[in-house]
Amino acid sequence: MPAANTVPKSQRALLSYSVEGLPHREEVLLKSLIRLLDHRTHQNWSWKAEQADLRVVGDQVALASPPPHPAVPTLTVAHADPQRGPFLALPLHTDALEVALNRLGAMVVHARGLGLAVTEVPIGEHEEFRMLRWPPAAVLEAPIRLRLATLMSNRPASVLSLQQRSPATRQECADFLADLQRAGLLERAASPGVLVTASAPDSVFPDSRFPSPTRDTVQPGLLARIRNRLGLQPSGPQ
Repeated sequence: MPAANTVPKSQRALLSYSVEGLPHREEVLLKSLIRLLDHRTHQNWSWKAEQADLRVVGDQVALASPPPHPAVPTLTVAHADPQRGPFLALPLHTDALEVALNRLGAMVVHARGLGLAVTEVPIGEHEEFRMLRWPPAAVLEAPIRLRLATLMSNRPASVLSLQQRSPATRQECADFLADLQRAGLLERAASPGVLVTASAPDSVFPDSRFPSPTRDTVQPGLLARIRNRLGLQPSGPQ
């Protein structure tokens, strides 16, 4: 059985993976096992809907389409080996999954070092982003990042707004947003008050969403009538 990883979380690369063509049950199990293996893998892995560092696919997807980018390895998860690229057999076993993640993660990190990784979308200093879920411990290793994550849990923020609302430097804010983006935890705000819909289904991460604030329903005109009775606002034209 592989030993637990002794490398500090702050020194482990943040990598993402996407899933295509797996039965729902196997997909949920895969994501759960990857989260449980976080203390043993050489990299920190998080799910991302698309443009991830690792592509996990079912056998039909593996045979039907090529990888989206030469630096993105494809891991096929199926009952039978398709004889094409890295393969992980069903049913899933934690030890085999750990070995596969460590091997493919090392390939991705090496590709990054050679400048072959997928190009990330640049983050402008004035662009506002929303954090989709609370980040893993590896992203929050520095104390200042806990403050930044708390600020982003309430409303969208930009590099400059984070800098203004916290003791962090502009570079620390930019690095934090970049790490959230690599982990698939960042969502761009299309325009003030309008956000792009999150792509992670609630059924996959039922306990990792920010709870929606609950508000009592107020009937139209009720507050106005109360204010009139208390003399807090003038009545309308007679």
